[in-house]
Amino acid sequence: MELKDPIISVKLRMPQPRKNYISRHALFEQLTKMTEYKVTLVKAGAGSGKTTLLSSFIKEKAPNNARWITLEDNANQVFIFWRYVLEALKDFIQDVKNDLFEYFDGNIQTEYLWHFLPLFINKINHDTNIILVLDDFHMITEPFLISTLDYFIENLPENLHLVLLTRNLPAIYLGSMAAEGSILVLEEEAIRFKREESMDFLINTMDLKEDNGHFNEMIEASGGWIVGLQLLAVSLKDRDSNAPWLSISDRMIDDYLTHEIFVYLSVEEQDFLVKTGILRYFNEDFCRRYLPEVSFLSMMESILKKNLFVIHMDESARVYRYHSILSEYLGKMADRLKDKEALQRLAAKIYYDAGDYEESLYHLFAVKDYGKIMEQLLSMPQTALTYAYMMKVPMEEIAGNVDFAFQYFFCYYAGTDAEVCEKIYWFVLNNIKENKIFEAFKHTDMFFSDFSNFRLVKVLSLDQIKELHLNPVTTSFLLIKEAYFLYATSHYNEALEYLTMAQETYHKTGNIYIGIYVMAVMTQIYEDIGELNICLKRYQEMESMLLEIPSLTSSYYIGISGVYIRQLKLHKAYETLEAARKSLPADSDNIEKAYLYTLAEYYYLAGENDKTEQILMEVIGGELSKNIYYCAKIIRYPICRGSHMELSKQFADSYENSEIDVKQMDCELLFATILLENNKEDKALEVINSLIITARKSQNKMKIIEGDLLKARILNRKGGNKREILNLFLESISYAVENEIAHPFWFEKDITEKLKKEFELDLKKKLTEEEWDFIMNMGKPEMNQESLRNCRDLCDLTEREIEVLKELAQGSSNKQIAAKLYISLATVKSHIINLYGKLGVNNRVAAVNKGLEYIRDKRSN
Repeated sequence: MELKDPIISVKLRMPQPRKNYISRHALFEQLTKMTEYKVTLVKAGAGSGKTTLLSSFIKEKAPNNARWITLEDNANQVFIFWRYVLEALKDFIQDVKNDLFEYFDGNIQTEYLWHFLPLFINKINHDTNIILVLDDFHMITEPFLISTLDYFIENLPENLHLVLLTRNLPAIYLGSMAAEGSILVLEEEAIRFKREESMDFLINTMDLKEDNGHFNEMIEASGGWIVGLQLLAVSLKDRDSNAPWLSISDRMIDDYLTHEIFVYLSVEEQDFLVKTGILRYFNEDFCRRYLPEVSFLSMMESILKKNLFVIHMDESARVYRYHSILSEYLGKMADRLKDKEALQRLAAKIYYDAGDYEESLYHLFAVKDYGKIMEQLLSMPQTALTYAYMMKVPMEEIAGNVDFAFQYFFCYYAGTDAEVCEKIYWFVLNNIKENKIFEAFKHTDMFFSDFSNFRLVKVLSLDQIKELHLNPVTTSFLLIKEAYFLYATSHYNEALEYLTMAQETYHKTGNIYIGIYVMAVMTQIYEDIGELNICLKRYQEMESMLLEIPSLTSSYYIGISGVYIRQLKLHKAYETLEAARKSLPADSDNIEKAYLYTLAEYYYLAGENDKTEQILMEVIGGELSKNIYYCAKIIRYPICRGSHMELSKQFADSYENSEIDVKQMDCELLFATILLENNKEDKALEVINSLIITARKSQNKMKIIEGDLLKARILNRKGGNKREILNLFLESISYAVENEIAHPFWFEKDITEKLKKEFELDLKKKLTEEEWDFIMNMGKPEMNQESLRNCRDLCDLTEREIEVLKELAQGSSNKQIAAKLYISLATVKSHIINLYGKLGVNNRVAAVNKGLEYIRDKRSN
């Protein structure tokens, strides 16, 4: 069965006030002023009439512009809560293309809610006053959710007014609103019935006939507490007329319900109430399957006549739920049922068939049927709401469903939570080793760690992947993982084949995560093989996806900066690196490393050599021994400049002694360069010849160009054949011009300039006009004066880096900084690396001294 988005069902329907309700005119007069306030807070205990007060007010005074959300415990999760609010206010949002919904549903990283909320607020229609009632707001306690609510309330448009119905003082910050006079508060004393209202309630709402003085005693006993008065009224016909009227409170509610009301119901009525008491809403269609032996209409007629605590959610559709007072009582009674679990499984099935998948999940979670939960979640669209429920599944359960385990992992990966990814990875590896599907999960740690053991990886063939019989979405994630290993070991064409298959699933399912991860790996491949025009087109396609998955914005800008660097378009690289810096996530070590790596490369090309050294050493200082693949491209720069020769030796030793039995072209290129710098021309020529042959077979334009130019340098040093050197140079130009591949010529600028002069006449004869113009302007980075002036701005400290700097100034350890700023230890280290690089220092004391000077200068300017 193909599922639609999980519907939010009756949670967004305002409960209908009961017939002959009491119009609270004095309170209504106060509530009419709610549009003068940001927030109206109605705080009173259970059964005090908060819900009826607001629903009756809205029915009489504001029928068209009020929206209602009934909150339950599941709403105490940030994505679930805001999805409810977004759905509730959709009629007032200027979002014709549903961009806001796509943005929200594509985001599962909590940090990006800070981007969503301003967009949401700005898209709310300002033409009319809007009232949003949040019933049972005491359910909302989660700290991060509270912080987003504080921001939302602080920035509310003037025409949107929140009404919070709560039993307790809410956790949101009320101080500033109280000081500004922007909050209206109604507390329990104001809400309790006055004597006249109590009398009116008994006669008109409860339909009792006034006689023998009982009303006065009941009103006195209830103390104006509406539920108490209703309980006394319901029990009136069955009680001993001579029994005293005891004062009633919520602390004795269960005893009173049992002894004064429940005991006088028929066995059939008791059974119906208890079995429907575990439901959050029901109607005739539901009960026809749930309790087929019961005549629903006659049963509800009997219960409603007894004035029990039933709330009409939709009168025309006869959708009901019980008041929380009765619901909580019935829930305790249901705990004694032997078939409670079977009833909840049945309820889950009925809700599922009706299309209310969220309500179905509620009952499955209640009985901890994680097998069914995982199966159901896998069939739902991959939205923020679905992922929120995925995260509720305990990790120890995921080994039972490898499809789910794989997507559970990617759920946290998309949220850039490397720490949880690592826990999931090791849990799965330790619990499904005997399952052949274990092979699908192996080496998934490459997504969150500095993976470099490529010799251990045996990439699954397409046939092997098919034999695993995974669902299409899981298969696609597996194809992306295997494609990345193929790419990392320079098997570019095979990698593209895997990615194309995964992309087909994206086009069929619309799963945006598959689509954007396919694009992310594809763009890296096209950049590496020199298909820069195709690469830029893929980035254009990827850019349109960022609205749905904003958490990958920084990765997008870092990636496209690399393409501009290959074309020596440094003014564009500056703009995209600046955009990357502004969108860096607060807690993603790998993304920050990629940014610093690209930034160091940019500064080399811009001639800002003093800024590159510290970044370079901090970025790769501890990485080289762990991941020579990661470092191969960047350390070519200092080695070819004749500096940091210790890196040269370290890399060569690691490369020769690592027993790696796969070829990686960047490593081969660097190794050949090191051999040449150590005067081992013959060995260098052997390595580079092998690389060029492989590159030509696969039509890898970038490596053909880089290989040809390095070989030309080797042959020139050896006094080699001039014709061969010219042909290598001509080949490199012919492969470079279409995609404007300029970087290799800048890198080998000495040999490039020499050959341009030496073979000028030959080049004029053999090159087209386009090729001639290209090579004659080569080696000059395209950088305007504004970019040149502003390149220093890339070293400006971010707000988070300044926070880390202040902690360093107080002498905090890395662990203490992580705890205070709520970030991982790895991210603290990454921020300190940034500080060292940007400030041009190599220790904490120097960073603090120079950093505080930087802050003072900024303030004075």
